[in-house]
Amino acid sequence: MIELVWITLALPLAGAALLALLGMAIPSRAAGLLASLVMLAAFVAAAIATVLLAQQPEEGRQVSSTLWSWLSSGNFNVGLEVWFDQLTAVMLLVVTGIGFLIHVYSIGYMKGDLQERRFFAYLNMFVFSMLLLVVSGNLVLLLAGWGLVGLSSYLLIGFWHQKPSAVAAAKKAFVMNAIGDVGLALGIFLLFSELGTVTYAGIFEGAARLDGTTALIACLLLLVGAVAKSAQLPLHTWLPDAMEGPTPVSALIHAATMVTAGVYLIARMNPLFSVAPYALDIVVVIGVLGLLMSGAIAIVQTDIKRIIAFSTMSQIAYMFVGVGLGAYWAGIFHLFTHAFFKALLFMGAGLVIHALHGEQDVRNMGGLRKVMPKTYFCMMIGALALVGIFPLSGGFSKDAILGAALHVDTPIAWLAYIGGLVGALLTGIYTFRLMFLVFHRRMTPYAERVAPPSIKHHGEGPSSMLWPVYILAIGAAFTGLVQVPGVTDLAFSWLEPIAPGGMAEASIGQDWLTTGIAVALGVTGIAIAWHLYLRESEAPSEIRLGRGRLIAHTLERRAYWDDLYTVVFEGTTQWASGALRRGVDRPAFQWPLDGIGTFTAFLGRSVTVIQNGVVRSYALVFALGIAGLLLYLLVRAA
Repeated sequence: MIELVWITLALPLAGAALLALLGMAIPSRAAGLLASLVMLAAFVAAAIATVLLAQQPEEGRQVSSTLWSWLSSGNFNVGLEVWFDQLTAVMLLVVTGIGFLIHVYSIGYMKGDLQERRFFAYLNMFVFSMLLLVVSGNLVLLLAGWGLVGLSSYLLIGFWHQKPSAVAAAKKAFVMNAIGDVGLALGIFLLFSELGTVTYAGIFEGAARLDGTTALIACLLLLVGAVAKSAQLPLHTWLPDAMEGPTPVSALIHAATMVTAGVYLIARMNPLFSVAPYALDIVVVIGVLGLLMSGAIAIVQTDIKRIIAFSTMSQIAYMFVGVGLGAYWAGIFHLFTHAFFKALLFMGAGLVIHALHGEQDVRNMGGLRKVMPKTYFCMMIGALALVGIFPLSGGFSKDAILGAALHVDTPIAWLAYIGGLVGALLTGIYTFRLMFLVFHRRMTPYAERVAPPSIKHHGEGPSSMLWPVYILAIGAAFTGLVQVPGVTDLAFSWLEPIAPGGMAEASIGQDWLTTGIAVALGVTGIAIAWHLYLRESEAPSEIRLGRGRLIAHTLERRAYWDDLYTVVFEGTTQWASGALRRGVDRPAFQWPLDGIGTFTAFLGRSVTVIQNGVVRSYALVFALGIAGLLLYLLVRAA
């Protein structure tokens, strides 16, 4: 069983190495096939390992394996160690399964790109990095995977490096994630200094010995890394700009892998967070603020991929609320279902963009329901799942989080419950604003000119792009059925052992009550979107230009977070560097060095006077030199 985990980890690395080393020896179209087959093999290995794990008695479902000692110095010893349990199994299936579908989708999406081999090498490398993060058996190995995920995302977001906007977005993502990496590293250092170990087993065993202050500081430092990687407040600004990368990258980063790493970290380290309840309260507050802000911002976005990106931030915030409330199983359950419907929406958006020759502005779309019925049907399933309409998957998982908030019954839990319900309303509005603007309203002149001829010639997309979308639509429709209140209990029972201190779970009545309220609010949001955007009401323009112009402008500027960072960090840095140049650099270095240079130039010009090319001048200087030398010798002899 554990050997299959090692195989799962090794396969994407081998694929990336082959694609990178063989290079031009591999035909462009074969690169995508090779990378996809590697991912399929990794998924099969992960699935078999999960089945074998399920057959083990419950007390035997935590397996670790160390190949060799990786780092050793004094009492600091880090092995190349993997940790396989129920949480690892879920993450392996999500990363490899969704990753495989995205690889297949990319074969059609990237067809004709001159750098196809490089793209698939990056994809395989990204998946390896994410797998290393989730299977690591100690925090140092997790940190290595954490950093590699950041590097891989930098390469993928900036893949089209000829676009200045893509390069800027890649650098922004890298810097934001580097801030999180520093926080995570400091947290690991603190835990090692207090407990003398970085292994999960040692930290889980020793967490109870930590005093409250130390545990709180360690959790907050780990939370910095989680917030940055999962694009939560206040380190979230890289996420919408990351849409500059190819659409498969958006699906891979924002659906199943990178942005879920923070949720995974908190769930994995739950024995540590359980002794620092204030840290969990902060997680809940960050989640509530994030889901409300990102849901509101998504309503005014015009780029189809950015709308879905802010939706991702909102749904990850729901996961933060779940793990912050101690309902770790609900947070991971939502991570699982979210991977299907969010990857589906991104891939569907990619089909739309492909049909419109790269157009991403929803204001230039419309009426595509008639010419792209397959894409429309699949995206409608994803949209309904995202809103949480019963009985699709998103409703079960999101409502499980809200039900846990109702069950916990504390002030912070009530904040989460009310905020989560408001978020459900916002989700209905922004999701169906997108659907109505893209598929239902009258076709715009641009879409009418471009879409029908393109689809008539190429269809809605090549089969390599369509079949992954169909599979994801099935997953988005039915994966929620693994946890139906009062009927099935697979999600909770499978993940319950990962939290030795227990997990919050709502009663059946609380679950169904929450589902009823959330569905009603989601339907209300859909009705609002229908009134504002499908009926082509003037209300959006009136709100934007009238009394709501301040709010609209604030949301269009993404709540001024980018402007704030520009002023606080970029502006401060420029001012400080200017002051140092004027007060230190110029008087201490520039002026003295300029003086030395001026004096040297003067001496040089003085010497050139005698270098005039006249032989008589040279003879005179020679004679004067000889006379001077003789005079010196005579004086010395006397």
